[in-house]
Amino acid sequence: LAYAEYLRRKAERGPLDASDLDRLARIEESARRIHGFSRDLIAYARPSTEIPVLLVIHDVVDRALTFCEHVFAPAGVRIERVFGEVKPVRAIGGQLAQVFVNLFMNAAHAMSPAGGTLRIATGLDGPRAVHVTVSDTGSGIAEHALPRIFEPFFTTNESGDGTGLGLSIVREIVEAHQGTVWAERRDGSGAAFHIVLPVAGDDGD
Repeated sequence: LAYAEYLRRKAERGPLDASDLDRLARIEESARRIHGFSRDLIAYARPSTEIPVLLVIHDVVDRALTFCEHVFAPAGVRIERVFGEVKPVRAIGGQLAQVFVNLFMNAAHAMSPAGGTLRIATGLDGPRAVHVTVSDTGSGIAEHALPRIFEPFFTTNESGDGTGLGLSIVREIVEAHQGTVWAERRDGSGAAFHIVLPVAGDDGD
């Protein structure tokens, strides 16, 4: 707000100069953080009124990957899809996409700036469930953090970025879809998140 007021007053007196671009960048960065924090709080607190529909998990994953393209390139992230045989699930598409967006963004941040591989593997977990594994080659998960990683507002990010709600939202959405989610430490080779969702019944249930 201080930067915005300063620039407005300066613009009233005359043109802005090159040094003001840095102030504009700071305003944009702060606004994005506020937007992200507000979005996460709303997603965490507000129940959805949407009706679940039949979805193929691969379509949801591809949609989430598209949402994250602007983060992958600067972070040097390579995408590896290992899509197996799956059956449709009954889910709220926007919510399920948010699950994967959160996981993909976390993975990208864990691999930045050196880069790495984001791997999404899918398949059936028995005849009645779809299993999705999202793994990365980033910094991994500290052993002491693993039991708390899905807690609301818990974060290992020391830079002050993020709300600590991303993985809590992931768990809340997955469990609302009658599924389970857990994290796996991979020493020296990043981390993996596993999501298991029930398939839709033959009658659509």
